[in-house]
Formats: sequence, structure tokens, C-alpha cells
Amino acid sequence: MTPQETVEAFIGHWNACDIDALMALCADDIVYHNIPMEPVRGTTEMRAMVEGFFANLAGCEWQTHAIAANGNTVLTERTDGFIFKDGRRAAIRVMGTFDIGPDGRITGWRDYFDMLEFQREFAGG
Repeated sequence: MTPQETVEAFIGHWNACDIDALMALCADDIVYHNIPMEPVRGTTEMRAMVEGFFANLAGCEWQTHAIAANGNTVLTERTDGFIFKDGRRAAIRVMGTFDIGPDGRITGWRDYFDMLEFQREFAGG
């Protein structure tokens, strides 16, 4: 897969809520950083974070508005939608940067979003 195809597959696995498939695209030493929160390092920490997040969700609806690749770096402009188990929905606008390693797996993932929008959308979730 090209770096862009890797990221597109990764987003597809989020939408399918397929933790094993999305984690398979991550390097063992991945650094996942939701700016301005603290980074998550390695697949063990990332899996725990993702599993905890999915525990409250019935589904994901991530929509990519724009995607661009420059070598092994892929940039995305997205709206990340979430459906909670109680039927509520939340969505945040996100700019994401993905670094793809030589083996084709994601070594770095940084998402930038508005924390106030996040807090408003996820209040009570």
C-alpha cells in the first residue's frame, strides 16, 4: 500500500470499529498525539486508549474532506463523527498528520482539533 492508502485503510478500520485491524497498521513504537493532550506511546498504550474510547461507542463515522501525501507523510482534513451507545452523536473537526515507516506501518499520528469543540461535543459522553 502507498502511505495514503495506509491512512485511508486506517480510517476505514476506525469506521468499522475494528481495533485489531487498525492496530495492525501501527508500528510497535507508534506515538499517537491528540494535540493538546499528552501523547500515547507504543501499541500497548494506544490499544488501551482505543479500547477505552470504543467502550462508550456504538460506531464511528469519520469523513475525510481532503487528503494529501508527501513521501511518507500524509495529511488529512476530517470530521470525526461518533455515535454513542445511548444514541447521542458527536463530531469534531480534525487536521491529522500521519508518518508512515519503511515497513508501511504508522509510526506517528498527530491530530489537531479545538478542545472547546471537543468538550462541547463530548459533554455527558
